[in-house]
Amino acid sequence: MRCNLTDLEKKYSKKLNVQLIAETFKAFGIEHIVLSPGSRNGALATHFTHHPDFKTYSIVDERSAGFVALGMAQQLRKPVVVCCTSGSALVNYYPAVTEAFYQNVPLIVLSADRPEHLVDNFDGQTIRQKNTLHAHTYHSTQLSEDESTESLTDNLGLIKKAVNSCLQNSGPVHINMPFSEPLYEFQDRIDIQFDEFKTANPLSQTIEIDYENLAQKWNTATKKLVLVGLQFPDEKLNEWMKKLADDESVVVLTETTSNLHSKQFFNKIDSVIYSLKDETLEKLKPEILLTIGQNVVSKKIKAFIRNYKPQQHWHLDEFWHPDTFQCLTDKIQSKPVEFLEKFVPKIYQQNSHYFNDWNSIRIEKEILQNQFAEKTGFSDFKVFEKLIQTFPEKAQIQYGNSSVIRYAQLFDHSISNEIFANRGTSGIDGSTSTAAGASIVNGKQTVLVTGDISFFYDSNGLWNNYLPNSFRIILINNGGGNIFKIIPGPENSGVVEDVFETRHHLRANHLAEMFGFEYIEINSMEELNSEIDGFYQNSEKPKIMEINTSKVENSKVMRAYFEL
Repeated sequence: MRCNLTDLEKKYSKKLNVQLIAETFKAFGIEHIVLSPGSRNGALATHFTHHPDFKTYSIVDERSAGFVALGMAQQLRKPVVVCCTSGSALVNYYPAVTEAFYQNVPLIVLSADRPEHLVDNFDGQTIRQKNTLHAHTYHSTQLSEDESTESLTDNLGLIKKAVNSCLQNSGPVHINMPFSEPLYEFQDRIDIQFDEFKTANPLSQTIEIDYENLAQKWNTATKKLVLVGLQFPDEKLNEWMKKLADDESVVVLTETTSNLHSKQFFNKIDSVIYSLKDETLEKLKPEILLTIGQNVVSKKIKAFIRNYKPQQHWHLDEFWHPDTFQCLTDKIQSKPVEFLEKFVPKIYQQNSHYFNDWNSIRIEKEILQNQFAEKTGFSDFKVFEKLIQTFPEKAQIQYGNSSVIRYAQLFDHSISNEIFANRGTSGIDGSTSTAAGASIVNGKQTVLVTGDISFFYDSNGLWNNYLPNSFRIILINNGGGNIFKIIPGPENSGVVEDVFETRHHLRANHLAEMFGFEYIEINSMEELNSEIDGFYQNSEKPKIMEINTSKVENSKVMRAYFEL
């Protein structure tokens, strides 16, 4: 558990570089340190734990620890430090680092290392740690072991540069610290101290935006499509998007992970366009496409835009400007709200049939979906419908990847529920740990909805002494990676069940018992309807609800749905 030590018990490292980095973090306002236990980082771990200005968390599995720190930083929107020993420990952070990189989550990886002269000399737990994470960090540096005044000054500059890069880019950085023995020499005082540092502002160099030119182009087009991907909850953005959508020539497409809500927005993209014929898609083709934010879940909308390319594609984002649809014409480097505040007053509404063309299809598909849902029995589809209808007010929902996040796109979510998912790299490897980290710091009831492969893969995410009793996990166990029977391709391989799906008969009850969770198993809609409300009520332990749909042919249900 988190340590609470009296002044008489304080043990600060005698190593000045340890004091230096701790006091620098403190001066930047960094508070949360996730520690992966080890020997080479023992001086760092002890010092941080005894320091009154840091909150430390010990997570044994480095891969899990990286995602726990990611989940914390995702919620705090401030840097969180994750600190490990030398050797392979560091590379186990890599999946979380890539997710932080593509999701722009501020993460500081602090790795202890053997002395530099031992690298490649077959000393224990020694690998080439310097710049190991370079390809997916915004800054990578190695400190000197020397503790002369000159070296300490140089190290201070390196640390400040790394932290400022983390803040400017809202993304991961790596600081590598070699240590020679002795590692465990302590004292009751801190010799190095700083005042608070002034941090660099994000986007110190911005691209000049020609608002007049963009507005002129916008005002001459009668078909404008706005697509919003991964986006942190933002009420101001929601209001500006409503103003943008208050135009017959504009269609706004959002996803669950967009965290935007309005009856004007089309929030179930696949449900609208999945089975449309070519002539209808041609009619829906936009003249201008404005994309906002990051990764988009829907493969169907990606295929639509790539096949029916708009004349212009503008991408609006503070950090990234990818050519996702192979038709990018304008890179708008700005915070979306800041851009829209200046852009929207310059545009005007137009007479157009574009919104109605989309909306008539939406209304038709909505009727078909409701009819389909009424006829459909216990299945993943029906389970998601029920879960999303009954999420607690103001709860935060963390979705796993693969089929889970895709099912989530098919239903309306409450405006009171914040939605998060690891869509930076879209891997299944850290969903549980990320949700765990988020639940520790967000002060809200956190509900993880995850699939069975993702859950069992990241089961060490439950090996965590800091989870609040309100934390809930809903495990949809369909007996394998069911997504591979839904997406086209794998079913033609002849080995879909042996290789792609990873069929299994695992259950979560023993894991729940081992890690101190309450557990309930659901095998029917009747049981789910009976138990779901009580599942969210106060308890003395976090809870897992395992919904067993392995006997249902879920892929057939989904194929039937997408033929509507």
